[in-house]
Amino acid sequence: MTQPRRSRPARPVGRAAGVVLAGGSGTRVGAGINKAFLQLSGRSIAAWGLNTLASVEGVGILVFVVRPEDLEHARFVEARETDVPLEIIPGGDTRQESELAALRHLADRIDSGAVDTVLIHDAARPLVSHGLASAVLHAAREHGGAVPGIPAVDIAPVAPGERLAGPGDAGAGEPGAGALVRVQTPQGFHAATILDAYEAAARDGFVGTDTASCAEEYTDIPVTWVRGEETNFKITYAQDLLLAQDVVSALGLRSS
Repeated sequence: MTQPRRSRPARPVGRAAGVVLAGGSGTRVGAGINKAFLQLSGRSIAAWGLNTLASVEGVGILVFVVRPEDLEHARFVEARETDVPLEIIPGGDTRQESELAALRHLADRIDSGAVDTVLIHDAARPLVSHGLASAVLHAAREHGGAVPGIPAVDIAPVAPGERLAGPGDAGAGEPGAGALVRVQTPQGFHAATILDAYEAAARDGFVGTDTASCAEEYTDIPVTWVRGEETNFKITYAQDLLLAQDVVSALGLRSS
């Protein structure tokens, strides 16, 4: 017998939209399904990020972008694993096409001003914290764009002459000019600006590595850096999922 849908609280009023991308496969994890729908402590990997974005004050819409063949999995996540309604849409063949699909889905609300900011997050980063997502949203509203990242202290750039460049001038773990940063998600942007940027990129055939690269190419908005979190890592291989399980257990985390 079909179980009743979970009861849902009313969505908070907010002018930001959270977009969660779940277009990957489970190949490198060794799974036969999209890794976003693998279980992590009782809920799918995707549900963790969706529930975290839903808890951020000011986020009033959640768009879940999935492969067409994963629509049924996505509907299960909405019905059984999240406490808020999801707007589930099929994505494209690439990350950028999926992002554009989400932005076009929101376009009318962006044009009307109902959505002023967009947070774009990878479903494969399940352990993003409420604090980090809130910080990115706040910074994006203040500056126009915001990207979380961690200084890549274990990577050294190669300077001219094929020698390793020395440390920068930044102190206390802050990246200086030219420093390398491990970029994370969610990445937040002024909605109308990033929509225009993605439409321009589509016309030009430009393909960026993430949302920030498209913003850098097609906008002049200042993108600020927000300190990321070591636990906000991406599930790529089987050992990453095991590590995520350990983090959940060690920190007593729960997806709610």
